[in-house]
Amino acid sequence: MKAQPVVVGVDGSLESVRAAAIASRIAGGASAECILVYAVPMMWMPGGTAEPITSPEVADRVVAHACTSLAHVGVDAPVTARPGKAGVVLQQVARERDAGLIVVGGRHHGPLERGLGGSTAHHLVRTADAPVLIVEPGTETIERVLVAVDLFNGAGPTLRAADRLAGALGAQLRAVHVIEPAKYPVVVPLSLDQAEYERRCRDEFVRLIESQLPDLPLDERVVRTGVADEEIAEEATVWHADLVVVGSHGKKWIDRLLIGSTTERLLNRLPASLLVVPVRPSHPATGRQDARSADAAHHALV
Repeated sequence: MKAQPVVVGVDGSLESVRAAAIASRIAGGASAECILVYAVPMMWMPGGTAEPITSPEVADRVVAHACTSLAHVGVDAPVTARPGKAGVVLQQVARERDAGLIVVGGRHHGPLERGLGGSTAHHLVRTADAPVLIVEPGTETIERVLVAVDLFNGAGPTLRAADRLAGALGAQLRAVHVIEPAKYPVVVPLSLDQAEYERRCRDEFVRLIESQLPDLPLDERVVRTGVADEEIAEEATVWHADLVVVGSHGKKWIDRLLIGSTTERLLNRLPASLLVVPVRPSHPATGRQDARSADAAHHALV
């Protein structure tokens, strides 16, 4: 099977140059095409029309500057310019080219801006069909990959995507599962004490790893107890992870604005780059995951 392309957003900034360098290495390791995309900003005008903020000549200069910056880090490929918001443009190109991965540079935004969709990374994490890699400013190479898994639908594709990415980069892989406090403290103790609950979670984690990554060394199978995003961030810090991989189940926008999600809280606080694998809900009648999402996650980087 031909490897799916890697789409990366570039705008000449240091963050995008670093993201393109990482994306190029991933694409090279997977023998895939690396597609560089520059989104020309748009402005709404009276009458309901949208026009580029910059002229074609300015856009050409921006693209030329981006190409020069990219050449300094060994990325030599043409940049495709397309008008529109960055998140929307990258998603369009990824769908058109059947991309297996979208890569963007990480930047820090305030909570209100994130909640209202002001971040390209947050927009892609919420809406993209393909896995999304957010490269944090401190990431120069990816030598340690930490995959965080829950015990629900989508854990398999998340583990396999992490394994394939680690393989493409020749990186070390570790899996972590966080046992969170029971969500129904009044009901659960009536039938299951906390110790039994944790034992069952650990047993299920072992079964999951044995079914998906049986060759993963025992030392690289970690179970922690606490709040998911806090424990994942702590494990990433202690282990010096360069990249953390998580599955995203998605939430309605009001939930994200008011309470966030584990994925988005990680994106805001993680001391490493983050790969988010989209996981769609199972169909009630079959228990099967959404076919497009499962296929995108399973075949990313192959």
